[in-house]
Amino acid sequence: MERRPARERIGAARSRVRGIAERRPRLLIGITAACAALALVASGISVWAVASEPAPEPTLVADGPGPSGLTLRRQAGSPERTVDYSFGHTIDHAVPSPSARLDAAMRVPFELGADATAFRVHLRNWQFDTEQVFTDPVTITGMAVGEQAASPIGAGGASVTGLSGEFEGAPVGVSGTVNLAAEGVVTDWIEPDRFALEAHTGYLLALGFTAPAGATLATTPGVSWLDTGGASQRFAASGPVGQAVSLGYFDVWIEYRVDPDVPVLVSIGHSLNAPGSYDEAASPTRGQATAWPQQWALSNDAAAVTFASPGAQTPVFAPGSAKWDEYGELDPDVVTIWTASNDIAHGRPLADIQRDWAGMVATVHRSWPDARVYALTEPPRDLGPAEEQTRLDWNAWLALVPAGIDRVIDADYALRDPLQPSLLRADVNADGIHFSARGHSIIAGLVPVPRL
Repeated sequence: MERRPARERIGAARSRVRGIAERRPRLLIGITAACAALALVASGISVWAVASEPAPEPTLVADGPGPSGLTLRRQAGSPERTVDYSFGHTIDHAVPSPSARLDAAMRVPFELGADATAFRVHLRNWQFDTEQVFTDPVTITGMAVGEQAASPIGAGGASVTGLSGEFEGAPVGVSGTVNLAAEGVVTDWIEPDRFALEAHTGYLLALGFTAPAGATLATTPGVSWLDTGGASQRFAASGPVGQAVSLGYFDVWIEYRVDPDVPVLVSIGHSLNAPGSYDEAASPTRGQATAWPQQWALSNDAAAVTFASPGAQTPVFAPGSAKWDEYGELDPDVVTIWTASNDIAHGRPLADIQRDWAGMVATVHRSWPDARVYALTEPPRDLGPAEEQTRLDWNAWLALVPAGIDRVIDADYALRDPLQPSLLRADVNADGIHFSARGHSIIAGLVPVPRL
């Protein structure tokens, strides 16, 4: 069947929902994905938490009758859904130009799993985990969006990931010059007649910015092309601008609307929900598209909103945290909680982790009462004997499926070395703590998919 143009499909979707003022409740019946189920059974991966030792005959346990379990169903007639694509939340800050005015350009790659019926860009100079706001004067000289030109993959200096950092044709401006306020900046909504974001298409978001000498900027370890040599007016230029680095400035995200039948996931937690290790040479990524939530979205024509903060401990997501409300009115089908690894590594007592984790689970239910909530066990990392025992005790506790959790997904079993269970599998190990794109793909396959 010939695929209709994006604008025609988006127009048809809107005509189905026009005039509906409120979203009707969704009927929750359960969750699974038949393909994921068959793959898991074939590979012997359990979706329930286990204790420190693997089960002799791991099996897939479904939530209902039938080989593929049950499905989550949403009533027809719901209006469009609003979701966010994060380019990596800020975990640190820097003074990139202590003695001279900063004049820079940055480009970041992205790819959506579902067509956007409209979008706008948010940018804030704050540190996501601590919620510290940096108020040095910053001017955004403009923003633009366009398709990314493909780069050859292979030897001889070609890109390992296929990302080029160059626009395919002329990008479209989405913002002019604006001073960055403490609460951030938000562009106008961009409709498809101006620029349509289509699913499974590689894009670049580009922006220019200036700041006085000594200005503090929030940073993220995400993939970007960065030029700090007087490039603030060249952010949308043809050809390459800057060098690919594992660094980005500002907390930047795209808010976009999708069709009502698009599945939506929110992932909460630490760096295992982010693209990979900090060593891009050893474990290259495609930016956020490598992280398991976005792999899940791309594989299932879905949308994934990531509350992932590398280095975060569970208290980062305390009930009173401002970040719960920072990213708009979300209404996910599925929420995943994967947050305890750094607590364990820093020697926090098990009881303290359980207490803070329970508060976070309660907040999830208050925020998104219709969502199914999944927890993931913690895979191995370079831990001392006491911390490793806490990790095993934590996973054993999760095996009991604590209150507020609908299912526990055994990431530990999926990623650990069967012969050395305190280590990651060699074929997914990126740096002893984080895992490669292949490991992210494995986790993405473990998370059930809501279907109409």
